[in-house]
This record gives sequence, structure tokens and C-alpha cells, in this order.
Amino acid sequence: MLQSEVTLLAITIALVEFVHGALLFVLLPTMLTQRFGWAMGTTGAAVSTYFFTEVALKLLAGWMVDRLGTRRLLLGGFWLYLAAYAGLIFSRATWQVFVMLAIMGAGASPLWPAALTRLTRETADGVGGLLGRLFSTWFLGGGMGIALATLISRASHPVSLAVFLLPLLGASVLGFGIPPETPVRTLPRAPATRKLIALMLRALATLATSLVPQIIAAGVLIPIVVPYLQDIRGLDERHLFLLLLLGPGVALGLMEQAGRMGDRLGRRRTYTIGLGAVALLLIALPLCRSMWALVVDVVGIGVGYAFVLPAWNSILLRLLPADVRGAGLGVAMTIEGMGGIIGPLVGGLLWQWSNPSSPFYLSGGLLLLAAGASTQWRGRAVEG
Repeated sequence: MLQSEVTLLAITIALVEFVHGALLFVLLPTMLTQRFGWAMGTTGAAVSTYFFTEVALKLLAGWMVDRLGTRRLLLGGFWLYLAAYAGLIFSRATWQVFVMLAIMGAGASPLWPAALTRLTRETADGVGGLLGRLFSTWFLGGGMGIALATLISRASHPVSLAVFLLPLLGASVLGFGIPPETPVRTLPRAPATRKLIALMLRALATLATSLVPQIIAAGVLIPIVVPYLQDIRGLDERHLFLLLLLGPGVALGLMEQAGRMGDRLGRRRTYTIGLGAVALLLIALPLCRSMWALVVDVVGIGVGYAFVLPAWNSILLRLLPADVRGAGLGVAMTIEGMGGIIGPLVGGLLWQWSNPSSPFYLSGGLLLLAAGASTQWRGRAVEG
């Protein structure tokens, strides 16, 4: 795969992640709770709606990637996401917000299966460094989106949302520059396909004990992080901007090297240690009373995820047979997406029914379970 193609692929996804991070972490919680007066539980349900349609269509999207090619699925996803986001800007009623978020989830469903399938269509061996570089670009997009949204979140919401049409339009246009696959992979005969699918499902079952608690843990924090830091900790826009930029920024700076280190030290070991460290830091976050303690904690979380993400994706890609990798990624991301459905709803209700610190304790505890479960993984594809 040419470096220019890798760069273009990374930039287009990064532009979508720019909007994705801004919307789910900052704009929606701010708009729905402060301007529309929604309870945190309802806000969590709105975020869950986005993830529900993304998850519901992810398996179909992965299957279509193997048959229609990655370029078509990427372009279709970009344009559908853009159209639904434009509709969200003009939404005023509750049902309109929910419908537009559902359509945006549908547009997002093929992006990651298509991007990762295209990246590894020749091999999945030794891709930790490459994945680190790509995730660095995508993290940069998400982090910058969160940071910009933090600065403009107190503006009138149609203006705040409209700013983010530009990166989506950019991704939709740049997507035409991604060359078609030549040649498109010929699928094996039905018996061979069934065998590959069985291998794929066994591989995913191996990872499920860690995957399920990990993705629920991430989802729990989505609707509550920014309201917690603003309303409970009393941070102003400058301090909030600093914190939300530091976590992704540190991960961005370290991820490529962390991916290479994971290839050398062992992917499973790197994943387990990094995830365990993130878990402890999340549990400690509500206990950080000073701004400096919060900064150190958030930086530590960024360092941990710099190791976790390339290691996890290297393990996943090495376990999936190449001929059904798109479908396998669709299944894996369907499971991952369950955290996006369950997690935000649980996080919002915990805030509403218990106390605002509870989601951090639950998220950290679930990540500790995920790290412990990963110590039971065996096999060269996992360890090597």
C-alpha cells in the first residue's frame, strides 16, 4: 500500500473523527443538557441511539466491504454522515435529534471496517508501527475536534454545529482521491468461506472476555466527561481545553513508537499492562483535587492508550483470516459498538441516580476486568 494512499486514508478518517469527538463528547452533552434542558439519562440515550444504528449495521457493512470494495463503502459513509449532520443542525424537536443521530450512526458504520481492511489487505503482520501512525492521525483529528468544540460550546448551538460541516465536506471530497482496489479480492468457494468464518468466530470468542467489558467501560464515560469537568470540578474553558487536548495529544505523540514497542515486547503483554494502568488512573481521577493532579492523571491515561490501541488492533487483525477480514472487523466492531449503546445510557443514569463520580469508578473497574481477562489469551498471533 503506497504511503500517499495511507496518508489520504488517515486524513479522511481523521476529519470524520474530528466531528465525531466534538459532537459526542462536547456538543451533544452541552446542547442537550444546557440548552434543551434534557436530563443526563436522556442525553445518554441520545448518544446511545447514534451507536445503536452504527452497531446494527456494522456487520452488514463489514460483509459489504469484502464484496463491494473499500472505496465505495468509504464514500457512501462519508456522504451519508455529512447529510445527517446537516440535518442535525436544523433539528429542534426531540424526535428530530434522535433520527439524525441514528442516520449518522448508519453513515459511520462502514468507515472503520473499510479503512482497516484496506490498510491490511496484503498482510496484518508487523503492523503495530503503521497502526500507531494511523491512529496518531485519527487521534489528532478527534482531539482537535474536542478542543475546538470546548472553546465554542457556549455559543448558540446552530453556529457551533455548523462549523463542523467543513471537515465532513472535506472528507467527502477527499474520499474521491482514494484509488479503487486493483484487483478486488476474489472470494473463496462456499465451503472454504464457511471454514474461514468459523475460524473468525473462534478468534473473536478468544478476545470477547476482554473486549466486552473494555468497550462498555469506554461508553460509560462518553456523555459525562465534559459535564463532570465543567459542572462538578468547575473548570473554565481554558482548563477544560488543556485537559481534553493533553490526553489525545500525548497519545498522538507516543502512539507510533508505542506500536513498535508493542511489536517487540509482545502485543498481549503491552495491551494488558497499558489497559490496567488506564483503569487505575480512571478510578483515581475523581480523587484528584488539584488541577496539576488532574493534568498528571489525564496525561497518564493518554500514555496508556498509546500502547493499548495499536496492540489491540494488531492482535485483532492477526487473528482474522484475510479473505473475510472485512466481515470479521464488522463482527468485532458490532461487539465493540455494544459499549456505545449500553455505556452512555449506564453512565448517564449513574450520574442521575448515584453521583457524578460513579461512572469513573465503574469504567475503571470494568477495564481492570478486561486487563485480567487478557492474561488468559494464548497463541502466537496474540503473544507475538
